[in-house]
Amino acid sequence: MNESNAEENVTADRVDAESAEIDVERTDARDEPDTERDVILEVRDLRKVFDGVVAVDGASFDLERGRITGLIGPNGAGKTTTFNLISGFFDPDGGEILFEGRDLREIMRPSSAENRIWVGAVGATGGALTFGAAATVGASSPELAGATAAGTAAGGVLGAGAYYGQEWIRRNYLDYRPNRPFQVSRAGISRTFQITRELQGMTVMENMLLGPHGQRGESLLNAWFRPRAVGEEEIQIQERAGELLELLQLDHLADEYAGNLSGGQRKLLELGRVLMTDPDLILLDEPVAGVNPTLQETLLERIQALRNEGYTFCIVEHDMDVIMRISDRVIVMDQGSVLVEGPPEIVRTDERVIDAYLGG
Repeated sequence: MNESNAEENVTADRVDAESAEIDVERTDARDEPDTERDVILEVRDLRKVFDGVVAVDGASFDLERGRITGLIGPNGAGKTTTFNLISGFFDPDGGEILFEGRDLREIMRPSSAENRIWVGAVGATGGALTFGAAATVGASSPELAGATAAGTAAGGVLGAGAYYGQEWIRRNYLDYRPNRPFQVSRAGISRTFQITRELQGMTVMENMLLGPHGQRGESLLNAWFRPRAVGEEEIQIQERAGELLELLQLDHLADEYAGNLSGGQRKLLELGRVLMTDPDLILLDEPVAGVNPTLQETLLERIQALRNEGYTFCIVEHDMDVIMRISDRVIVMDQGSVLVEGPPEIVRTDERVIDAYLGG
């Protein structure tokens, strides 16, 4: 009997030890970072103040690649301001935004192409001035050529020194924050707006064709010396635009002026124009606001289809039913900070979210 009790005690101790070990493993697994999450955008302690009013107050969250993330909150929660910060339209007063691991401020710094244009313009101005001065005093042709070359070189050196010098001073002493939304778009973040910004005097197709970055035809030299390459690229862009218009059910309106479209059709056009930039992350600011129910369904279906193709979305929307139905994950903001985040089915029943919306 004693031997039996001893065996039972040993067995019980072994089970308890194994259970404790399992609990420790579970605790460790829970505490470990989720290495499987593929984060495309990180927002850390973001802050923005307008004339003493704090619009965004230490907001922090991540966006996962290939998913739809809903960004919701009561009026004045800071959602659209956060969008404007992520897309480069506003400069943050604090915190950081990392896109694909790169700081957004670095992305928006002057590019080498901008530097060359600025320095080249100053150099050309120097050359023109010295040429004019030499011609005025009656210099010979060799002297004119020499003066022009010397002026161009001097102007280029002076321009480079002034340009890089002022950039260095602004960065190190004036807390300079570059503001170049077009470079954010080129890097892979594109967005729509609450109020659509289509070019009303151009057709639907023409609006679409303006979307792609770095088209060869934008260069005068390419237009002159590489017309065939320019033409081939234009055909490819037109084909891509046609495919997207068909996807968005706007192909029958390709030759219609954008200003003649309904509100819902304009929302679809703006989404199509964003897709023409081939973005990695798409920010949609109230995509179904003011859109009739039929077009709402079309728009939401297209967004989900694009998500399934690998596109990443972050959506600001006041319609709770829409955001809960379409989102893989929901972030709730209140008074400029992140209140709750998680799966829609959990967020929608959270008491803090209910209180924020009802003012409890």
